[in-house]
Amino acid sequence: ASGPRAFVDKAGISTLVEAGGERLLFDAGRGFMQRLVQAGYPMNAVTKLFLTHLHSDHIIGVPDLMLTPWSAAPERKVPLEVWGPDGTRAMMQRLEEAFAFDIHMRRDVDESFSPEGIKVVAHDIREGTVFQKNGVTVTAFLVSHGLVKPSYGYRVDYAGRSVALSGDTSPSDS
Repeated sequence: ASGPRAFVDKAGISTLVEAGGERLLFDAGRGFMQRLVQAGYPMNAVTKLFLTHLHSDHIIGVPDLMLTPWSAAPERKVPLEVWGPDGTRAMMQRLEEAFAFDIHMRRDVDESFSPEGIKVVAHDIREGTVFQKNGVTVTAFLVSHGLVKPSYGYRVDYAGRSVALSGDTSPSDS
């Protein structure tokens, strides 16, 4: 469901793509973690997130993805990687600052959770190839989302197949 509304029977915007042993999440809308677990995945199944744009309904689940798989069994032991438009790196830094007390307590004092698992590697992207690993290529392209600029769509290529995803856009040549 689009927009920053809450629905009891619908989760927010997010799409999981599996290819070449990679699990790639596109946008992190409300409730995506519950849907991930409901689909039979462990909470630490996703370590790569691609954001189309930074509207709240596309990123409201980012703190959940950052914190919950790190502090749940089995805990995430590798950094969370995030790609998105300008402002993504700053947003992730601010989230780390916002949750600094919880991170410190769970990592250093109380539960000794993995220091690697709470790290975030964030990328402000431009058009073009943004990810390449295990035969999987993710390419970002600009899309039209009114005044929200930049806003990206993504194409995932693997083994001669591809899928394109976008968030909140109208038809365009790209």
